[in-house]
Amino acid sequence: MWDSIIKPALVLFLVCVVITGALAVVNRVTKDVIEQRINAEQEEFRRQLLDDADNFAKIELEPGNEAVKDVYAGYREGEFEGYVINVTAKGYGGDIAMIVGVDKNGAITGIIIGDNEETPGLGTKAFEPDFIDQFDKVSVNDVLTVVKQSRKSSNEIQAVSGATITSKGVTQGVQAALDISKKLMEEGD
Repeated sequence: MWDSIIKPALVLFLVCVVITGALAVVNRVTKDVIEQRINAEQEEFRRQLLDDADNFAKIELEPGNEAVKDVYAGYREGEFEGYVINVTAKGYGGDIAMIVGVDKNGAITGIIIGDNEETPGLGTKAFEPDFIDQFDKVSVNDVLTVVKQSRKSSNEIQAVSGATITSKGVTQGVQAALDISKKLMEEGD
């Protein structure tokens, strides 16, 4: 019984303990490095979206808008340049992480799409320049709507054919960024 059941089970248990310990050590060693790289990547995205800014300050928000995750105010030599907003929108495949830049005049400076589970070759077309470029003439005073036909005004966003849910999700995320930017600008933050 010792050789056939207990000894192999004991050996397997010891192997699991050693591997678990090794994974815990590796996690502890790499955790800070991974966090630093993520923070550096986020800082680089902020600089891409608001290239006039030379530093960013995180704004503490009151709970309320689930789509808005973080807001950073960008400054150049102490002068306000705009906001960079991290938002999460609901797409067809799940959440779509996005970063939206809004300048001091309330115009969108760019959109970066992050983690998502949208259908490759279909839903992901909403992340391509043909779709994203529709937001170039949008400002904080616009209320965005998604249309299936050709656009008639700058606040209309033409959906990607076959990816209407993803198109609406991205548009709702951009609208959330515009809304929080407008609110902050009106409050003078």
